[in-house]
Amino acid sequence: MKIKTLLLGTAAAMAVSGAAQAADLAIAVEPIDYVKICDAFGVGYWYIPGTDTCLKIGGYVQLDVWFYDDDRVGDYANIAQQLTGSTTDPSNPLSSTSGVIASYLYAQDNYSQSWEMKTEAGAEWNSRSMSDLGVIATSMNFVVTSDNNTLDGSAKTVRFDGGYGAIGPVMFGWTTSTFDPGGGYTYDGAVRSDKKTDQVRLSYLMGTWGIMLGLEDPRDRYGGAINATGNYPDIVLAVTGGVGGLDLRAAVAVTDRTSGTGWGANLAATAKLGVVDIKGTVAYSDNAKSFTGGDNCNSTFSGGTWNGCDDGEWWSGFLSAAVALSANMKAAATVSYQDGPSSNDGTLTAAGGLYYYPTARSEIGAELLYTDPDSGDSALGGHIRFKTHFN
Repeated sequence: MKIKTLLLGTAAAMAVSGAAQAADLAIAVEPIDYVKICDAFGVGYWYIPGTDTCLKIGGYVQLDVWFYDDDRVGDYANIAQQLTGSTTDPSNPLSSTSGVIASYLYAQDNYSQSWEMKTEAGAEWNSRSMSDLGVIATSMNFVVTSDNNTLDGSAKTVRFDGGYGAIGPVMFGWTTSTFDPGGGYTYDGAVRSDKKTDQVRLSYLMGTWGIMLGLEDPRDRYGGAINATGNYPDIVLAVTGGVGGLDLRAAVAVTDRTSGTGWGANLAATAKLGVVDIKGTVAYSDNAKSFTGGDNCNSTFSGGTWNGCDDGEWWSGFLSAAVALSANMKAAATVSYQDGPSSNDGTLTAAGGLYYYPTARSEIGAELLYTDPDSGDSALGGHIRFKTHFN
């Protein structure tokens, strides 16, 4: 009887002790602050715990393969970019396959080839929050590149690929120029102004129309020794809006150079006709070639002054179209032309391809490339891209 009473008393004591420990444990655990979806700024944003700031993280991995109709890889003179139109000198594609510079470069690498590969892995961070002044935004992009088309054949580089902040209507940072009209529907083939610049931009929205005024560093539009006086930054004014079924964008820019004032203007229009998207642009520049594609000419410093160079008058334009063939496949083509002050400056560039999207975040594309300069032989090439991304 005494043993039975002892056992029952021990069990009761253990139960009370366990309950007390469980109560202590429940009090010690802090509430879990679950991540919440933020849908105020689009898909993919979530609230940073403990704040009212929304964050979106994205990234991609991409492999590009280019093919050419000759053994053109080995001079490393931006061959892929020059063939496709995204180039520092679209008037002279596939250049420097002979001569002193090319001979030096070939001497560093004992073979040439008719193809090349390049891998990119990118990461992007975007944050958004609201204030009395409007949206507060931060964006940063970084890219890691593996490109064997270098002198040592093993270039693995990390680059800052753009970033900006915004406080309401004021945007600032190193990002796409306010002047630039954007590209076409293909990877390649659109000769145009395509620059990132250090800038500050003021934007104002009037219904469906918007106006942007930017002040930009002119040195971002040169490929080497510069020809800017520094008296004032590039002044860029752009207007966007819609008329009928057209989305329109127009821009004008003024730049100060040792060779005098330079300026440029462009107009872009986009339309959707059923399953077909069409975009066209036209641009003109005087003493500022970069506004129509490529870089402004540069000069060297001697005798205590910059020896200025004048780009003369240039114009360029492209027409691009894309058609949906199915829910996960499309076809697209782009043709562009650029011409300058000399009789042999003209260059016709074109690209056309098929693009397959296995999922919403994966892509396989293949393009046929063509360039026909007035100053040399025409050339054929190809471009294949594999890409996956998340955001």
